[in-house]
Amino acid sequence: MNPRPKTLKEVAAQSASLAEFGLHLRDWLHELRRASSRPQAAAAVAEEPPRLAGKFSQGEVADAWLGAYAEHLAGKLGVAAPAWAFAPERSAAEPLFDEGGDTPALRALALARSPLAFKRRNIFTPAVDLPLRLRAGRPAKSPEEKRRVNAERQRRFRKARQRELIALRKFARKHGKPPP
Repeated sequence: MNPRPKTLKEVAAQSASLAEFGLHLRDWLHELRRASSRPQAAAAVAEEPPRLAGKFSQGEVADAWLGAYAEHLAGKLGVAAPAWAFAPERSAAEPLFDEGGDTPALRALALARSPLAFKRRNIFTPAVDLPLRLRAGRPAKSPEEKRRVNAERQRRFRKARQRELIALRKFARKHGKPPP
């Protein structure tokens, strides 16, 4: 089983149908919750995903959603959207209404509430799930990174104590006192 995709490129690479694409996109959104810094979140859309138009039926719909999410996330982060997101192939040829767009009232709601990044690609949805909650301060570190940093800190501490001990022993010998 593939791990949850961390980037839109991985979403596209793991998708073999529109249904799978939807599942992988949802998994990517769950992984996006773990982003704790702007660069970390921006990395999730930086690399261009492979085109899905020729890979499966309605792949062009998936391509449009990828471009929309990349631009929308970049806008939320306050960074420039990746250039690949603006390729003409990343837009739907026909207007796409998200689930529930069957009634005129829901269509009107989708037309009014769709973010610009989605409207630009002919996608209309009343709500966009973007679970980004960046926190102030330093980005979160993985347990492996914490262990590595702590081990390095311990090495530096032991080395400094060893130098101090050597200096004390030299001082004691020089002044005729027994070394510790």
